[in-house]
Amino acid sequence: MKRLFALLALAAALPLFAEEKPLESFGPTDDVNGVRVLHVGGSPRAIGKKLGKNFRDEIQYLFREYFETYTEDPELRDRFISSAHKLEKFLSADEKAELEALAEGCELPYEKVLVVHTFLDSIRTVNCSTFVLKPPATTEGQVIFGRNLDFPGRGVAHKHAVVIVYEPKDRFAFASITWPGLNGVLSGMNEHGLCLAVMNVYNKEDSLKGVPYVMLFRRVLETCRTFDEAVDFITDAPRTCGNNLMVVDAKGRCGTLEIDHDTCRVRRPKDGAIIATNHHRLGKPDPSWTCPRWFRLNQLEKTWHGKIGMDEAKKMLQSVPQGELTLQSMIFLPKEKRLFLATGSLPATKGKFREVEGIFNQTVK
Repeated sequence: MKRLFALLALAAALPLFAEEKPLESFGPTDDVNGVRVLHVGGSPRAIGKKLGKNFRDEIQYLFREYFETYTEDPELRDRFISSAHKLEKFLSADEKAELEALAEGCELPYEKVLVVHTFLDSIRTVNCSTFVLKPPATTEGQVIFGRNLDFPGRGVAHKHAVVIVYEPKDRFAFASITWPGLNGVLSGMNEHGLCLAVMNVYNKEDSLKGVPYVMLFRRVLETCRTFDEAVDFITDAPRTCGNNLMVVDAKGRCGTLEIDHDTCRVRRPKDGAIIATNHHRLGKPDPSWTCPRWFRLNQLEKTWHGKIGMDEAKKMLQSVPQGELTLQSMIFLPKEKRLFLATGSLPATKGKFREVEGIFNQTVK
């Protein structure tokens, strides 16, 4: 725990924004209603190499102008590197092959790519809001999964969001709402309608003896069809740190997995609604349960209970932004396998929610 507080203190001392510079050229993608989308498939090496080559200039730009602002302090950089090598042991052979090929394709050292996929296990920055609403809370039998991703963008990251649709060999296809160079999952949906999104939780049992969580949550989408399968998978997996993981499947079965290295507990919906931010809410009352976003979302759900549709869900997300930290805002409809994404503005909730149509209808060439 002392290690975590030291990392947080160092991170807090870093500048909030990178110096604004002209954007370099984006990697080529499809434009789907104004959202950047790329489909990629095949073997791990094929996926990694294609993503690296396709986004080479953009990944290098993001690493230089964004990610390296996290590692300007030598002590923090050294700790990230040390943690990365410890966590690498928990990657599968396929995951290592994909990240090695990604590094080759984007022409960055493998160690730097590895640090990008493991640093979140050593620092708490993903402070987000989520909810799943279903009957009797919603109208017309809808299941609605809303999510704000709040993360220090330093004036750069909000401009580079991309939806990458993976079709890995012998695994389920899935879509990750991410950035070039991050092949793990913070928010995503698979071909069976299983959706998930992560929120950091502080002051819980942490360890470097577990699967880096962006890769662990990717494994869920690659291998699980249902909420129950996801719960079993996460419960049995070696985990690193405190998180809330909101999960919902195509039949509306849902809950928040309150996890850390030692425990995984499931908080279930009540009366068709479940809301989560950055605190575990099972167990003994905690003074940290004062998150205003959690109370605001609960207040709106109770006010609109039984009448909630897409418009109300958007208003709920728009009621809890965190200024320039809110880089992405999205709504999943898991029954229909539909995604609506707002990004590019700060906060993202000020932007238009654009439907990313045909996510799983395109065959990778």
